[in-house]
Amino acid sequence: MFPPGWRESAWQRLSDGLDLLVIGGGITGAGILHDAALRGLSVALVERGDFGCGTSSRSSKLIHGGLRYLRRMQLSITRTACRERDMLALANPHLVWPMRFLYPSYEHDLTPGWQVDLGLSMYDHLTPVRHRHARVGADAVTELVPQLAGKGLEFGLLYDDAVADDARLVLAVVNAGVLAGGAALTYARVEGLTRNPGGRVVGARVTDLESGRLHEVQASVVVSATGVWTDQVRAMGGQRKARLRPSRGSHLLFPRAALPLDLAVTVLSPDDGRPVFAVPHPEGTLVGTTDLFHDGPLDDPCPSAEEVTYLLRVAQHAFPSVGLTLGSVVGAFAGVRPVLSSRAATPSDASREEAVWVEDGLLSTAGGKLTTFRATSEKVVNAAVRLLPDERQIQAPPVSGATFSLPWRCDPESTCAAVERLGAPRPVARGLVRRLGALALPVAASAEAAQLRPVADGLDVCGAELVWLLRLGACVHLEDLLLRRVRLGMWQPRRCLELAPQLRPLLRRAAGWSVRRWNAELARLEKAAASWLPPEGR
Repeated sequence: MFPPGWRESAWQRLSDGLDLLVIGGGITGAGILHDAALRGLSVALVERGDFGCGTSSRSSKLIHGGLRYLRRMQLSITRTACRERDMLALANPHLVWPMRFLYPSYEHDLTPGWQVDLGLSMYDHLTPVRHRHARVGADAVTELVPQLAGKGLEFGLLYDDAVADDARLVLAVVNAGVLAGGAALTYARVEGLTRNPGGRVVGARVTDLESGRLHEVQASVVVSATGVWTDQVRAMGGQRKARLRPSRGSHLLFPRAALPLDLAVTVLSPDDGRPVFAVPHPEGTLVGTTDLFHDGPLDDPCPSAEEVTYLLRVAQHAFPSVGLTLGSVVGAFAGVRPVLSSRAATPSDASREEAVWVEDGLLSTAGGKLTTFRATSEKVVNAAVRLLPDERQIQAPPVSGATFSLPWRCDPESTCAAVERLGAPRPVARGLVRRLGALALPVAASAEAAQLRPVADGLDVCGAELVWLLRLGACVHLEDLLLRRVRLGMWQPRRCLELAPQLRPLLRRAAGWSVRRWNAELARLEKAAASWLPPEGR
């Protein structure tokens, strides 16, 4: 939770001097904040937008080992990802949900099914947690997913991975870091790096984008965890040679009614044989992703027309009986991955392992993936500790990640039942628990019956949740609330824009916004939601 005055308190912490200043509020920066705070270090994080507003809210929402990396014999990253997947799912059932995946094998596939079967045998044994994939016949595949194309279907392979709401995961890790003693700030933009007489980076100039005030922040170590913006931060320190070659991954979103699935499906593109996922979520079905080198703007990327056509063709080919068209798409988004520059001919050939390096005292990290954020963070903080004065190094021993439990852990099913008993309809109860974990209980217990009803037909969002998130969920702007806390702006961006004006009485009162501020927030939301709209809506 982020109580009233949290930003003012965080700015005060930054003025005191720090062991570590972390630039970047995505999943990696959040993990570094948490790890460093657990070690007893004085650490703060600054983010120029909202927590997770960049790539970390635009991923495929998968917590997975990365089966495709085995094809390229990238065993290290696959083993690490499988271990982290299992640990996150076991320790955080309120944030990470196991998902059964189906891989249908067809006689015309570019990759023979027996090769995938062999790879899954390796996949099963990459962590201490026992997994066992299964081979099933064509009839069983059709029974599991009747919408799948039947022509040439040979058999299916069932295996285990997991999914998460990426933006919610980022917020939970930031919250964990703050509870452990760290400080975190959104809408705090780094304008430049400061140096000591010897030329070493020892802090940053940071502007509070809400007040316009410029702050000088001193730190023994400055860490850049800025993802695809890493080279921009390095340039502030005088580094001109690029270390990254970003890649873009795009996704299409369909209503569950248009593409109803009970398990995730991995299919191969009829164009190039690349694996594409169709993943069911409570809000809808996600189809993705592409993997292309990205040469455009890094802020608010959008899928290209070619990517939309590519993904739609995959979905139509895999599920021909459903009748998907461009009009079936309710949302589309792209994320830009911080892939390290290499000689790889395509982004898919490049390694997703992270790198950590130091230049004139600035510690940078890039690469990696959502699933492996904790392992990456541990590596970064280990490197940061080695740059601290000797006495601080002794006082900051590593922490065990074996029980990486994040705040507000609960058993989703029993907590949902308890929230229902407090008066919430079942869909609202499930939505509350999915987004708030154990905090769903006090939110529901303190709300009147009317506040627990959905704010609109077909949604699992209630007024009590919106008010709570606006007051205590680190929401500075309306877009933070509707795009990343409840994800309505992601799954149904057009409906989000239609509904927002109707929420004015509730949200204005909760936030204490003037009419002028409310109008500015609506305009800001409309601009932010544009990159999530389906292609014809842009």
